[in-house]
Amino acid sequence: MLRFSTLLLFTTSLLLLSLSFIGCSRTADNSSQTNKNAAAPNAVESPGPSKGTDGSTPLLTAVNKGDTIEVRRLVEAGADVNAANESGVTPLMNAAGMGNKEAVEFLIQKGANVNHRTSGNYTPLMQAALVGKTEIVKILLNAGADPMVKDTGGRTAITYAEDQKHDDIVQLLKERMAPQSSGKKK
Repeated sequence: MLRFSTLLLFTTSLLLLSLSFIGCSRTADNSSQTNKNAAAPNAVESPGPSKGTDGSTPLLTAVNKGDTIEVRRLVEAGADVNAANESGVTPLMNAAGMGNKEAVEFLIQKGANVNHRTSGNYTPLMQAALVGKTEIVKILLNAGADPMVKDTGGRTAITYAEDQKHDDIVQLLKERMAPQSSGKKK
């Protein structure tokens, strides 16, 4: 019984401590938000390099929300299409993983690097292959994405597609990776 009481007291203490940290964090967040609103109540979000706590830019946030109109607005206002978060994830990578064809095509048109690599050497093509976005894989390949790139674990886009049983993508990638024929037909 003593063990249970001690464990209960310890767990309760940890919970209260966690809640106090959350409360302090929210109070700080709210006061900084209040200060931002007081300084510029009608301000439009800048497309510049300002980043959130995880290193996300406003453009990456718009992509993550699937807000293609905001993506276009931010890019047209000068947002860097290749700006990455702290992990090296770019707007193109997340648009590819979400299957957002319109955003993928727009970002590529505006100069997004189709062969950008995260800190783990992960590419937009790998992301699209992993989640089974065949149309996005085609778009990335047509824009010059390299299917031979290996991540730090030695995996390629085809490995990710094979692991997830995306047979149509595996076939597409194999066709792109095959050596070009000499043009002679048998």
